[in-house]
Amino acid sequence: MKKFLSKMPVMIVFLSLAVVGLVFYIVMLARPISYGMTYSYTQTVETEQDATESGLPIGSEVSMHLKFKSDKRAEVTMTLGENSITTEIWIVRMGNKVAMLDAVSEMTEEQYNQEVENFKADKTLFENSAAEINAFRIKFDTEDSIMSDMKCNGAVVFAVVWGVVELALIAFGALSLVFFLKDRKDETVQASDTPVAE
Repeated sequence: MKKFLSKMPVMIVFLSLAVVGLVFYIVMLARPISYGMTYSYTQTVETEQDATESGLPIGSEVSMHLKFKSDKRAEVTMTLGENSITTEIWIVRMGNKVAMLDAVSEMTEEQYNQEVENFKADKTLFENSAAEINAFRIKFDTEDSIMSDMKCNGAVVFAVVWGVVELALIAFGALSLVFFLKDRKDETVQASDTPVAE
């Protein structure tokens, strides 16, 4: 293993992968939205009041799944007990905030563009309609518990798995560099100790 890691091509490959992997990891964690991944919220109907409000028996699950397709559209799936409804909606993202608008089937693109212009003209209007978002969660500023916090478990799994992979790449890159430099040093010492023929 030491002999393998001390080779220059191996060292270059591991160090290059470690640097590229680290840049990719930082970009993925710092991005404002985990596109293509699902943000989820699940709640169990536990009280009579929840059962009355939802129309579901106690013990039923209420869930919401949100998948961002772009900066303009997202797919929402609401599940109430056995019933599930999926709708595509318009969204507006500015920085680390996102506002959810009407369903694509109920709002034309012209109406959407007008709404975006309204938000740009009145930032307070956008702030009041928007939720905080990052790669791992969406936090709604509302008293409605079903919209309090949505988590992106895919982003959490990615962060853990890629974090382990990146640590391994860094470790192998560092070992390879150390073994390569030590090997070169040993070769230099051997060359200087070799007597010169007269």
